[in-house]
Amino acid sequence: MNDQAALSTRWHRLARRTARKVNLGWLLESITPLLFSAGALGFAMIVWVRSRGAAIDLMHIWPWLLAAVLLALMTSCLLARRHFISTNAALVRLESQLHLHNALTVAQLGRGAWPEIPSTVADGLEWRWSRVSGPSAACAVCLITALYLPINPDVAATLPSVEPQAWQQMDQWLEKLQEEKVVTPESKDEQAGKIDTLRDQPQEKWFSHESLNASDTLKEQLQCDLANQSQNMEKAERSLNALQNYADKLSEQVKEQLLKEFDEALEGMKSGMLELDPKLLNELSQIDPKNLKSLSKEQLDQLRESLKNKSGTCEGMGGKGFLGDGEGRDDLLAEGLGEGEEGDQPGKGGITRGPGTAPLTLSKDENDFGTNKNEAVSNQDMSRAQLGATLGLQDGKHDVDKTYTGPTTAGDTSNKGQGGQQVWRESLTPVEKAVLKRVFK
Repeated sequence: MNDQAALSTRWHRLARRTARKVNLGWLLESITPLLFSAGALGFAMIVWVRSRGAAIDLMHIWPWLLAAVLLALMTSCLLARRHFISTNAALVRLESQLHLHNALTVAQLGRGAWPEIPSTVADGLEWRWSRVSGPSAACAVCLITALYLPINPDVAATLPSVEPQAWQQMDQWLEKLQEEKVVTPESKDEQAGKIDTLRDQPQEKWFSHESLNASDTLKEQLQCDLANQSQNMEKAERSLNALQNYADKLSEQVKEQLLKEFDEALEGMKSGMLELDPKLLNELSQIDPKNLKSLSKEQLDQLRESLKNKSGTCEGMGGKGFLGDGEGRDDLLAEGLGEGEEGDQPGKGGITRGPGTAPLTLSKDENDFGTNKNEAVSNQDMSRAQLGATLGLQDGKHDVDKTYTGPTTAGDTSNKGQGGQQVWRESLTPVEKAVLKRVFK
């Protein structure tokens, strides 16, 4: 390799070094604001997530950090590429800084020799490390501070926990049922577990269509169970009341009906989805409705009062009227006491209330309601008339001309018109009239 070839190689190497320095400077200039913004945004996001109780360390954020750096590099390259210089432009800068008077450009074009390389080649470019490293250091400080900044969990912001109303209402019902000792703790925990299953869903799904539908279904089932138990306890209490206070006045048929209803109510309380208090069921099971005299009046009154209270508790939670209000026991008692004797008056309806429907009777006297008399109705005040209202009716016939004219030719007319009527005329707009006057002068 001769001296000119070696000089060309060395000058091009120096030019490429200068071009890389200039291009890298423009790249760092473009990425500086992006790094500062990324650090501030990362600080806010990490602190927000940590304030919600999530544990975050460097291992969790490095994939996101790497992705953010790559995105910033790509964006800065697109922004800075219009400022990049080539090797030829770098040669021009070198000969300008070294005062070579276009010697490198002439040698590059093959019009002259490559000059000797000075001992010190200065391209006039120096790095400002404070400007270059400042945004990077600020970004790193923001991320490290966000990761290790002490956050007190007691004052950390929490998302407002607003649950569907059906869950809160069912929780209140179950707490009151256990407080009043209506149901067993096991039954209460079983129903609460069904609510917790819905509550364990992701919070964003609490108010979805499926979740609300399941909540309403669970609430209706609980109301139905409460209504069943309320009805059974009310039926048992009324049967005991009738057998205790009116046993001597009731017929055997009514007694059998009351005993049957008591047994059905007791069986219903035992087999219900909501398990009642074992103490209450044990006391009811030990009662012999046929021999209530074995118990004292105080014991029966206390048992009946307990049934009334527990039944009222279930009714107050939506059980009242859910399956019917249990009417008919007082009418059955009245019938057993002889107060429901049959007569010729209408009854109250139902299979155990009164003699049934009223008999169909015809009167000998004719009622004259004046339905055969027609009267005209007129109203001269039209201030309140509405659209479509009939104002009047009148009988009449069409006035038809019955004069025979004979066959005529289609399109023929007997009156040809007179004067200007014989000429076809058409109304023209002023613009059209102006056009016709201009054309047909």
